Amino acid sequence: MSANSRLDCLLDLIRLNANVHVQCRCGHVSILSAERFNRYCLLRGWNTQLATLHYRLTCAACGLRPNWVKATNRLPGEDRFPATEGGWRQLYRRMRD
Repeated sequence: MSANSRLDCLLDLIRLNANVHVQCRCGHVSILSAERFNRYCLLRGWNTQLATLHYRLTCAACGLRPNWVKATNRLPGEDRFPATEGGWRQLYRRMRD
């Protein structure tokens, strides 16, 4: 990532091949794939601005809201999103009902 890159939303991270770094107050850190997280946010109708994403997330360890969400070049960890297109369709159907 260059010094002149402005990273406002998940699409900016995708364009720069970056991922999402989420850190909680308890110290728990999670690295998410920007592409898959963007698709999940759009599916749920969430705002994809990095400044507002921490209001939608909760820590898997303690349940609190994370301190911040930022860009990183680190590889994503455990994938919590559907693995196949069929899985995404099932998730969409569940959310519709």
